Amino acid sequence: MNNNCPNVEKCPIFNGVLKYRKMTTKSYQTQYCEGGVEKYSLCKRYATKAAYGVCPPDLLPNSALTMVQIAEKYGLTQPI
Repeated sequence: MNNNCPNVEKCPIFNGVLKYRKMTTKSYQTQYCEGGVEKYSLCKRYATKAAYGVCPPDLLPNSALTMVQIAEKYGLTQPI
């Protein structure tokens, strides 16, 4: 059974956008991407995509921004 986040295939964080920060990438993968819903539900990228249908490419999993702040910063609106 696969316990990874359902978004890992297209997630730039999981797929190496931080290629010069391998330890940071692995830390994010362990802390958020792998380990089931209890872990990936804490990821701001996952939550943003679930709420708005998209996730900004530069949003980090551990962003300190609230969902309202993320929506305002990136001009996101909830799908109808």
